[in-house]
Amino acid sequence: MYHNEPIRVAYAFRDGAHSFRAADPRTGDIQVAHGVPEIAYEEVTRTLSARVADHLGAYAQARPQLAFKEFWTWLQMNPIAAMPNTPCHVEFAWEVRP
Repeated sequence: MYHNEPIRVAYAFRDGAHSFRAADPRTGDIQVAHGVPEIAYEEVTRTLSARVADHLGAYAQARPQLAFKEFWTWLQMNPIAAMPNTPCHVEFAWEVRP
C-alpha cells in the first residue's frame, strides 16, 4: 500500500550548493546537494525513486511536478526562494508501477 500524495521537498541554496531535503515516512530523510542545480534536481528524483521502491518492495518512479526548467524559472522569479540559505518547498509526485 502507498500514499498517492506528493512528497514535499525543501530547496535552499547553501554554501555554494543547491540543496534539497525531504523527510517522509515513505523515503526517510533525504539530503542532496550539488553545485550544479540540474544535477541536484535529477539526483533528488533518482534518490526518491530508489527509497520508495525499497520501502514498497516494488518498482517505483518519482516524478517532479515541475520539469527542471520550469522549477528554475519559478525559483529565479520568486524573491523569497532566491535568497541564499532560505528554504522553500517544491513537491515531487511519485507513482508505483507493477
